[in-house]
Amino acid sequence: MTIATNTTTPPTAIAARAPTAEIPSLRTVFAAACRSEWTKLRTVRSTIWALAFTVISIVGLGALLTALEVSRWNHRSPTEIAGFDPLLYAFAAIPVAQLSLGVLGVLVMTSEYAKGGIRLTFAATPQRPLLLAAKATTFAAVAAVVSIVSCFTAFFICEAILGPSHGGVSITDPHVLRAVLGGALHLVLIGVIAVALGAVMRHTAGAIAVLFGVLLVLPGLALLLPSPWDDNVTKFLPSSAGVAISAIVSFPNLLSPTNALIVLLADTAAMCALATFVLVRRDA
Repeated sequence: MTIATNTTTPPTAIAARAPTAEIPSLRTVFAAACRSEWTKLRTVRSTIWALAFTVISIVGLGALLTALEVSRWNHRSPTEIAGFDPLLYAFAAIPVAQLSLGVLGVLVMTSEYAKGGIRLTFAATPQRPLLLAAKATTFAAVAAVVSIVSCFTAFFICEAILGPSHGGVSITDPHVLRAVLGGALHLVLIGVIAVALGAVMRHTAGAIAVLFGVLLVLPGLALLLPSPWDDNVTKFLPSSAGVAISAIVSFPNLLSPTNALIVLLADTAAMCALATFVLVRRDA
């Protein structure tokens, strides 16, 4: 007589042998999100145009205005020459370049909302604060490379045009390297603010309108205030803070470079905190 044997494996044994799913670390998720954002950024045609416009405007317009300044140098008074900032015209196009980088930063967020791709992005990276950090970090890295190259190129070209006879300076002179890096940092931080603004508003036209209002309209409205409110308000605006950290001459209506950097960093941190709060609390 054959004795039947039970060959069924107990459920506990199957569970013991089953491979456990490894939960990826936040660092792994962040790195993957950054790679994804880099792929999105470099495959969009508007990125190339915005970055190219940034370089051309900073270098080209800076060289043009510096050459015009040299042509009228002999007509300047001794007081004007004494207070001349040799980086003023070299970085005169930064207010224009910040708009192009700002628009691109807005599109980093709003373009996905417009096309509906944000749902797939949230599904792939459900940690929304981490996703925002990846978008801001990736964009900041690209903006930093373009801004540093543009500012240093504009500096060397414009100082070569000025020369020693027209108030030109060297990169090794006091505060010069800080000012050149400050101009690049100004552009990067404005770009990060724009990314956060796009996350808050979700609509391209509205976010760009607010960005232009803060960078262009508010400084003009602040000048209409009675004294000393005009100077007190103007110096704390992001655009004025950016000018302060990229100058080597002290202006009475601007903050010191250190205080201006603190203001610009605080504006960036506040905008990113607001964007994080909105992303977490609001549906896609």
